[in-house]
Amino acid sequence: MSRTRPRLRRPPWFVSLVLATMLAHAVLSGVRTLISYRALALGGDAVAVGLITAAFAVLPLVVALQIGRAVDRGRGVLAVRLGLGLTVVAVAIAAVSPNLALLAVASAVLGLGQMLHTVACQSLIPMWSPPEKVDGRFGQLTLGVSVGQLIGFPIAGVVATATNQGAADGPVATTPALIVMAGIALLSFPLAFLFTPVSRVRVSRADAADGQQSTRAIVGTRGMKPAMYSSLTVLTGMDLLMAYLPVLGQEMGLSVGTVTLLLTARTVTSVISRATMPALLRRFPKRWLLVSATFVSGLPMLLLPFATHVAVLTSAMLVMGFFWGLGQPLTMSWVTLVADQRNRAAALSVRLAGNRIGQVVIPVAAGGLGGITGGVGAIFHASGLLLISSAVITFRSTRGLTSLKPTPPPP
Repeated sequence: MSRTRPRLRRPPWFVSLVLATMLAHAVLSGVRTLISYRALALGGDAVAVGLITAAFAVLPLVVALQIGRAVDRGRGVLAVRLGLGLTVVAVAIAAVSPNLALLAVASAVLGLGQMLHTVACQSLIPMWSPPEKVDGRFGQLTLGVSVGQLIGFPIAGVVATATNQGAADGPVATTPALIVMAGIALLSFPLAFLFTPVSRVRVSRADAADGQQSTRAIVGTRGMKPAMYSSLTVLTGMDLLMAYLPVLGQEMGLSVGTVTLLLTARTVTSVISRATMPALLRRFPKRWLLVSATFVSGLPMLLLPFATHVAVLTSAMLVMGFFWGLGQPLTMSWVTLVADQRNRAAALSVRLAGNRIGQVVIPVAAGGLGGITGGVGAIFHASGLLLISSAVITFRSTRGLTSLKPTPPPP
């Protein structure tokens, strides 16, 4: 008698995407900080760190809208797979980079991989989810991001600390930690192949052209500009913190392990805020949560260079992490709701492109500012002022709104 072999059960698509996102952001968070240390070890300064940080955004900025269009036409799963694959390649390049130029290439490829994966995951949620589950799933996706960051910072820091014992006064060795991060990136890649897509429908370029909005039309949608600016200031604030806290830490005499713990503290409270976001939305208006995401985080960022004790720095990290944790999923949901249904992925890619513009311009400007002033304090002051300005704009643009509701579908 022949036995029927049991059929392998595939994991749900959303679980696979959240797990892949968690691992990808564990890699991203650890690698971004390691790249800063590697740049310093290769002879770079604050200007070089700013340029390499900006390289992370340049290539994705060029192709962002094309990625969104492709996802709107049904290529979301392909974008997830390609993004995770490029992440593996980028970290491997960073691990062996002998000079600042190749390190900048690794940063650019890492940014492209992250853009592909992020646009696809964010777009598949409203495409494949019931409307009543979209907000919750955005929160869960970003919770996966925070958990990944919570894992990535300690792993990178522990490996870097273990491989730099006895070399406190020399450059930080980053190759072993980057190799470990490349291994974690490799673990995320199969997750993009395990699930069964909810839809395999693909639309040709010609058929999709009729309903496509221009970038100008997408940006002109009511609520889009303040949502993009809020997202931009939060993300660039996080980037500048990851890129320049190591520099500030070296000026203050802090070890790699201490800087890692500070960044981990920020991530812990981001996890807490995202895990409690449904309860917060029931208790507080979304408008006030959006405003507080930038205002309350902007104050400690502005004052960070004045901190003289690790306990004060830790308190600042905890506050910024909690409110930054709210900013990204809330603006993501806002963009999805106000966007035309046929252009959701394009709208999300425009939002991410706006983030990348900030990631190109602000780090370069910050690096130049640090070079002119001879320290990194001015960089944190500038980022704090940007966050507070975003809070003012969000407050004014959402005046009179008790909730953020979707625009009616086109006739």
